[in-house]
Amino acid sequence: MEPSIHMFAQGDKNPLSYYRQVPGVKRLVVDLGGAPGQVVEKVWMEHVLGELAEVGLGLAVVESFVVSNAIKLELPERDQHVEAFCQTLRNYGAAMRARGAEGPFRVCYDFMGPENWWRNLLAVRDEADRVCIGYDPRQPEPEVEQLGDRPRLGYPESYTDREYERLVGLYRERGEEGLWEALTHFLRAIIPVAEEENVWMGLHPDDPSFNVRARPRIVKDSAALKRVVGIVPSPSNGITFCPGSLATRRENDVVAIAEEMWPHFVFCHFRNIRFLWDGDQNGETAFLETYHADEKGAVPIPALLRLLHAKGCTAPYRADHAPGMYGHDLNFGYGLAARAQGLSYLQGILAGRAELRPEREREIER
Repeated sequence: MEPSIHMFAQGDKNPLSYYRQVPGVKRLVVDLGGAPGQVVEKVWMEHVLGELAEVGLGLAVVESFVVSNAIKLELPERDQHVEAFCQTLRNYGAAMRARGAEGPFRVCYDFMGPENWWRNLLAVRDEADRVCIGYDPRQPEPEVEQLGDRPRLGYPESYTDREYERLVGLYRERGEEGLWEALTHFLRAIIPVAEEENVWMGLHPDDPSFNVRARPRIVKDSAALKRVVGIVPSPSNGITFCPGSLATRRENDVVAIAEEMWPHFVFCHFRNIRFLWDGDQNGETAFLETYHADEKGAVPIPALLRLLHAKGCTAPYRADHAPGMYGHDLNFGYGLAARAQGLSYLQGILAGRAELRPEREREIER
């Protein structure tokens, strides 16, 4: 498994040289930007690949090419947006081959609603004064001014309040099976193109993995992951394994999911969470994102890494959201220093595992 770290090709708060300094990282996970429903042009991808090469880095995964609301809601412009997505995949394959890469070329994407990954706790201090984000169903939605230039956190498109409420209503009307119908149409359209380009698509679980305030979410448990890969059985139709998202749903056994689904993992995210109280409210849990090595966390990261190593999983991985530390670079879970520290923790677990003799590894498994 190859360690990597996420950066934004546009508007990143850190210079590219900082990412080069992260120990163990040779290739990055890159958000190439681009408006939903529009083609990401090959010339832009080549520009980003060139900038990476100038500092001795490559591209491990694109995270993400955005699936538009029109595709998810099957609005009139759906087919146009699907074709734009397909052309983006063609451009990606061509740009990577022009750099001499052989593939597979990996993409992390999601099929969440207009707010994408959903949080309403944006600056909670833990016992060591780390700045955490999270979700609590008892708390209101965040005010727009709290979110700065990220009006709905994970989704790259800004809305007015009126536009946002309209979209929320459309998602509620569509419901879960309606979203499954839209995802099925989307995968049947794009996976043949991905196969032609040697692109492996990894669908990210919904974050959090439950219906938020009666807004439908579909990729939230083991049954859903199996349903996804069964729509178009292909190496190009895979999963981004994010146990931190899946663990927000208490009944999800993330180790069992990894045991069963690991051959379909295109990419892996590792983050940890703490539950704020026992139980749930209408199926919704309350949690904070915490640091990767947190012994009070709900995600058994060492066990997962040991399992994936033993299985021979080759998916790249990155340290996902981490609390703001050291008084700087908070950035809603994407502070570079905290993520780099988390990545070193993950690499340490895998390095120790790789150095074990086979007989000693079997003893530990017993």
